Amino acid sequence: MHGAVPLLHDYLTHAASRVCEKVALVCGGQRVTYGELEARSNAIAQHLAASGVARGDRVMIFADNTVETVVAFWAVLKANAVVCIVNPLTKSDKLAYLLNDCRPTALITDRHLHSIFSEPARNCPSLRRVIVSGPIIEAELTGLPHA
Repeated sequence: MHGAVPLLHDYLTHAASRVCEKVALVCGGQRVTYGELEARSNAIAQHLAASGVARGDRVMIFADNTVETVVAFWAVLKANAVVCIVNPLTKSDKLAYLLNDCRPTALITDRHLHSIFSEPARNCPSLRRVIVSGPIIEAELTGLPHA
């Protein structure tokens, strides 16, 4: 853990080191262990850092309630960025307002939300990276076979 005061993501790392094979998350029939959650979030965090996300940058997550969204949440924290989660039912005009108010450097989203996020993302001056979440992108990042 970091110094005297642990960071939130330190608790996941600690749990993964102690109970790696225990189930951490059940969502839509998927079961993810602490070890898997740790490994997957580390891979995305490294990708975020390699993409230029720096300490203190804001990363917006605009996605459904899925395993990938939970992984993205932990990844943003592990990249030392600030996570901003937006309800996937948010309309395009409200998303545009949130993007311009939050000023994220990256957006993690779901492919099926393209019609909602594409124009606001294109018009957000701070946004440098859009990452479309899902099993295929995670497989590419972690070297796992495509699902």
